[in-house]
Amino acid sequence: MRPSKFCFARSHAGFFLRYIDAMHKTLSNALLLCLLAALPQVSKAVLVPQPIGVRIAPLTQGVIFDDAVIDSSALLAHEQTLQRVIERQRTLGAYHPELAKSWLDLAHEAVRLGQSESAANLFTQGLHNLRLNAGLTTDSQISALSDWIAVLRRLGDTDGLSRQLEYRYRITGFGGSFATDQSVEYALEYFDHELSLWAVKPWDSDQREVLKFAEHLEDVVDRACEAGSADLDVCGALVKRRLQMLYLIVYAVEPYIEERQSLSIETQRRISQPSITDDRLEMIERGAFLAGVRMLERAIKRVEDSDDLELVLTDWRWFFGRTAGADEVYARLSDRGDDGISKPVELPHGLINDSTVGYTSEPDETAAVGFRVTKRGRVRDIKATSASQNSRAKRLVKAALRDVRFRPAIGPDGSAVGFDVEKTYQLTR
Repeated sequence: MRPSKFCFARSHAGFFLRYIDAMHKTLSNALLLCLLAALPQVSKAVLVPQPIGVRIAPLTQGVIFDDAVIDSSALLAHEQTLQRVIERQRTLGAYHPELAKSWLDLAHEAVRLGQSESAANLFTQGLHNLRLNAGLTTDSQISALSDWIAVLRRLGDTDGLSRQLEYRYRITGFGGSFATDQSVEYALEYFDHELSLWAVKPWDSDQREVLKFAEHLEDVVDRACEAGSADLDVCGALVKRRLQMLYLIVYAVEPYIEERQSLSIETQRRISQPSITDDRLEMIERGAFLAGVRMLERAIKRVEDSDDLELVLTDWRWFFGRTAGADEVYARLSDRGDDGISKPVELPHGLINDSTVGYTSEPDETAAVGFRVTKRGRVRDIKATSASQNSRAKRLVKAALRDVRFRPAIGPDGSAVGFDVEKTYQLTR
């Protein structure tokens, strides 16, 4: 009995040892496969420079409003006129067509008196009356709407400004055609505001709106820049706006994608699956560089004066470290006498007009810094040039500058050179 029990125990012990050894090999192989699967993602990670305007922006002279003292009698007269119009409204009815002019006249007077909030309310009243009585696209409404937009800029009402710029853009063509200089102006003003807004606004919960705007801008550019288009004269300006959007997409979307791909399979199963919007943004981001190059090359062939777009294309390549051929373009523009090429500038540069977005940082969150831009467009040796500055702003400005890519300074001989810069930056978020 004893030998049989001993043999039985040995056979069981051998089974468990073989089982443990097999499990050890299985787990080791699984771990190795996970590591191998992760390697391609690591190799794909690309350090994308930070577009200027996302975290920091050069400090520009703000709009200085007239602080002249308003005569109290003028304010009293304005208030009395307002009461008379309200009384007429009770007599004639809320939407009588004669009231539109009265409301708008009061709005303009409120602007002259520095009563911006009152002016915005009066413009709202006047525009509503015009829409009901004269239609949506009359010249009188467009003029009044433009005046209201100017007031919203003065108030710093970013959301209200965004809504009214989009509304004016919609009723003046929605990018379908650019028959008048005004429609071009309104479209570019709308695009510039939205692009400035997307530069400083988190995208976490707005991917659908980002995608809608990006695809609409792409459609507008395609129509304006196709061969034989009647809008080729605005092709270059629209191409720059779409390129600005590609700069933002490349910077904002790639970290999100890399973070999602670095999650374990179990974690990916626990969280919600990526949406069609996420997948579409990922596709745009992956093909952004080539899309920008092809768009610019096509536009260069079709516009009359292509030097500006050639510089934009060279900057786009330079931003991604594709410096081959850049020296020749920069040297040619320098020989042509382009003064803007002699000093380094942050990229992207010259694609949109100055930002119309009120930054969310505090007014004192600025930092004056000195640094050197190398001939490769990198920032080195950053030093604060003033001791009495916001310490948080200094730290964040320095950190952001290290991620910004510059177009290098071009010397008299047409070659890139190092350049010492002193500049003041403000935080944008």
